[in-house]
Amino acid sequence: MKLIVALCILGLTILGFYSNEARKEVYYLCGNFTQGVSYPSVIKQLDTTHLSAYTIENLQLGKRIVHSSWLNLHLVKCNINFNNNDLVVSAFYENP
Repeated sequence: MKLIVALCILGLTILGFYSNEARKEVYYLCGNFTQGVSYPSVIKQLDTTHLSAYTIENLQLGKRIVHSSWLNLHLVKCNINFNNNDLVVSAFYENP
């Protein structure tokens, strides 16, 4: 019984560590996406991630990339909005 409890605590500790690393990955990358950054530059940076992923949405007035991680149940995310010229209009970090 003690072994099961110890393994559960160890598993939760490891999950917590990776969850925090994924949160930091989303947070720090989101800070790189200021107004005027090009779409290829954003994609190139997002492709370097290990603990998170992104989705691309095509909108009438451009594109939106949502960068998040399953390790945080996709609650922590960065929304990056682009205009029709594929330049960043805004990027904001969400952490409930």
